[in-house]
Parts: sequence; structure tokens; C-alpha cells
Amino acid sequence: MSDYRPVDATTRVEIEQLIAEMLYRLDHNRADTTWELYTEDGVSVGPMGDMDREAMKVWGAERARQTDLVGRHFIGGIRLVRDGEEVEGTVQYLTFRDTNEPRTLPASVGEFRERYRKVDGRWLFARREIVPVFGGRAAAAHAARLAGREGQAR
Repeated sequence: MSDYRPVDATTRVEIEQLIAEMLYRLDHNRADTTWELYTEDGVSVGPMGDMDREAMKVWGAERARQTDLVGRHFIGGIRLVRDGEEVEGTVQYLTFRDTNEPRTLPASVGEFRERYRKVDGRWLFARREIVPVFGGRAAAAHAARLAGREGQAR
């Protein structure tokens, strides 16, 4: 039995725009606004820790002040399936950071495991899990840098 329950084209485009907006904000020094893309009960889980919207506001404000860090996300292989009123998604990603050596290799490769919910006519993240498949040490080091604990990452 397959769990493939495709979404309609309009839903796909709207969710892909949400994903692109999130990555644009992260890559263009607007992390302080990413919390706005989550539902009221939305959470982010991953190398940066588990965060609700309030924790995302604090993290995002700190990250936006770190203008010397440059990163870029590249995505593909977006799989969306209907789950009742919500949609589940898996997004493959590559992340490059100027703090990674060498800079030409991805700092992290993995997937975003996401759940989206439509609120007041707009798709938002209800849950976003960042799962590094390759580059886990680089992701942990980046999280430690952002948290000001650079020497503690392994």
C-alpha cells in the first residue's frame, strides 16, 4: 500500500513558495522574521535545538545580528502528500556556509521533514525538522557558533 496522496497544483505552488521564502530569509539576513512563517503552535527541530515560535524569535534576532556569516541553501526533490487537512513534506537540501572549509563543499546535506497547515488562507509551517544526512559535524559546529559556544561542538 502506498502513502502517496499527491496535493493539487495550487497547493504545491503555495507550499513551495513558503519553503523558498523561509530559505530566502535565512540566506539574506532576515532570520529575525522566520518565526512569522510558522503556525501559533509551530516548532522547529534540529541541530539548532528544539524551538517554538518564541524561541525562534530569540534565535532569529541573534542570527540576524551576525551579518558576517554567509550561507546559501539549495533544495530539490520536494515530495508533498496530503494528510487530512495538513500536508507532509520532505525537501532535500544542500547548505553552503562561508565558515566551512573548504567553502566550495556543502556544510550540510540532508532533508527537511515538514508539516504544513493552512491558516486564514495561508500555508504555514506547523513543524520543521532539519535532518542532516552528511555534514552533521559541520551543522553542530554552526549551531555552536551561533549559540556562542564555538569550542563545544564536536
